[in-house]
Amino acid sequence: MSSTDLMPKWQLRALIAISYLTWTISIIFGLIGHLFYWLIFNSFGRSYDKKGSKLEWTSDNEDEHYAIIIGAGFSGLGMSIKLKELGMDKFVVLERHSHVGGTWYANRYPGCQVDIPSNLYSYSFEMNSQWNYDYSGQPELADYLEKCTDKYGIRSCIQFNTTVTRCDWLDERQLWRVTTVHKDSGDEKYYYGRHLIGAYGLLSNASYPTDIEGIKTFEGEMCHTAEWNDKINFKEKRVAVVGTGSSAIQCIPQLHKNFGVSHLYVFQRTPPWVATLKNRAVTPFEKNIFTAVPLIQKFLRACIYWRLESTVFSFVYRWPIRFVAQNLVRYIFLRQVKDPELRQKLTPTSDFGCKRILLSNDWYSTLQQPNVTLVTNRIRQVKPHSIVTYDGDEYPVDIIVWSTGFKVHSLNVPMFGIQGQSLEKQWSQTVQAYRGATVPNFPNMFLLLGPNTGLGHNSVVVMIEAQL
Repeated sequence: MSSTDLMPKWQLRALIAISYLTWTISIIFGLIGHLFYWLIFNSFGRSYDKKGSKLEWTSDNEDEHYAIIIGAGFSGLGMSIKLKELGMDKFVVLERHSHVGGTWYANRYPGCQVDIPSNLYSYSFEMNSQWNYDYSGQPELADYLEKCTDKYGIRSCIQFNTTVTRCDWLDERQLWRVTTVHKDSGDEKYYYGRHLIGAYGLLSNASYPTDIEGIKTFEGEMCHTAEWNDKINFKEKRVAVVGTGSSAIQCIPQLHKNFGVSHLYVFQRTPPWVATLKNRAVTPFEKNIFTAVPLIQKFLRACIYWRLESTVFSFVYRWPIRFVAQNLVRYIFLRQVKDPELRQKLTPTSDFGCKRILLSNDWYSTLQQPNVTLVTNRIRQVKPHSIVTYDGDEYPVDIIVWSTGFKVHSLNVPMFGIQGQSLEKQWSQTVQAYRGATVPNFPNMFLLLGPNTGLGHNSVVVMIEAQL
């Protein structure tokens, strides 16, 4: 992105045409694959009929569960629903929050929404014909999961406000013991189960910087986008947002437009690739059609899946289509950002697709407002009323919003397997699991969205269902 000249109109039209052609080919071949899969595994009866099977399990101990599920987000609820379908209700779901939803309950910052179309970012067995937008916001996604919980009778199996502090495999009893602490009472309790399901996901624990001095000395208000504080008053305040990842580019425009901040400082470490978000409102006619003929919505879901899946080939194998998409995004960037100095600060240093591509319609316009300052120098120190960067500049702030991601590389819950083997120690060199789900020395433990199962181009709910 070194050139500052916009591409000719004919070249732009050609790139758009190539993109649509690629999507069309991918969708056609994908749908043909869907058809063959249906013919072979469904019509010819070669698939394992899960609906006709039932799990049978008995225990002499009343305190034993067939399964202990940690987390009540998409993964935990999905596993619970599947167990119910198999006739098993002797399980417990341990959820540290007071509501279901997982990351879609914890992340309630302004502007929080999904960056995958809602028709695909949902369970395939529980299609929602009433989505209000192509890309739903956090409240609508949280409401969807609440409805799924009640529809499938999962709520009675959930222990809310219950934090898991430790998991131990008991060799003598051949089962798992899970230690918990209740959020309100502080009481410790043990749960015993034959199977342990880790459904806490990757985006559950907020990450704060460890290389910045003086964070605890700040006398203003602070919060993390993953631990949003609704009680903070932003009006006429000088606000610093640290980070320019997925959460930040959704939160920052909303803070600027709707919260009346006096000045907004955006601290950026690495500039992201940002594409436009075509978030269209779903019409009442479409909702009625999806309700009357669910097959149409399923067809649309399949088309969306294969359109998104086509991008993985260009990222992994460096097909030319990747450069088509890169030039289209580059064109949007050059058209929206006119100032040469700001362009230089916002120009991505990584190749297109190396990091998650972010979606926003108002990111660049927000950064060009007179009361918004983009800071690209690293933060050295936080003082009681300011932030100091390594070049010596000091920025007076009243509120700090940390948008610094999640602890995706650390173990959320201490786990100890056969003969007290520590999972953290076992993973100290290489984090790995068979098909992202099972780990040696940890019998009957299954991870949902375990190592190497995260997606950067498609719906993670598809991956979750593949593991259920």
